[in-house]
Amino acid sequence: MLRSRTRALALASTVLALALAVPAGTAATAAPRTREARGPVTLVFDKNPEHPTYSKLTAYLGKRVLGQWRAGSGTTTDECRVGRGDSGGWLPNGTYAISFRTRTYDGDAIDGYAIRLADKRCRGGKGANRDQLFIHSRMTVNGASRWRGDRDYKSLGCVKLHPNHIKALFRTLDTYGEAKTLKVIA
Repeated sequence: MLRSRTRALALASTVLALALAVPAGTAATAAPRTREARGPVTLVFDKNPEHPTYSKLTAYLGKRVLGQWRAGSGTTTDECRVGRGDSGGWLPNGTYAISFRTRTYDGDAIDGYAIRLADKRCRGGKGANRDQLFIHSRMTVNGASRWRGDRDYKSLGCVKLHPNHIKALFRTLDTYGEAKTLKVIA
């Protein structure tokens, strides 16, 4: 009887020692993995003066690049040209607050995935007021693509992404946290 108690204690001690030695996250009963580190995410739109429709939008978490996508803005590099008809200037340099993002925007010129940017005056605050600014694509209100090709990178002055790229940007923000600002540089 004493021998079976000793064996049982030895077996229990071995099981306990093995359970404590297993690295966290490898046992079936380990806690579920946590989400990636979250926010603050920063967006940077780097304008390409030589080829405006080959500019870049990059999402950062600190200094880590989360994603980078081709983007366009406007039909001209004149930052004070207010979008009318089918033309507008690209975004003025500076930092823009982000008001909201939605996958179902229903606007006059913009539908579907959209991120609303704050208004900004061009030429260091002394020029025309640029308003109704967004990061968006060419989509329907329910997110279906209406993209026709490279010409769709042009906009009335917003930052414009391919539909697959804005969807990737939204997934990035869903995973890592909301962006509070867009920094525009050239």
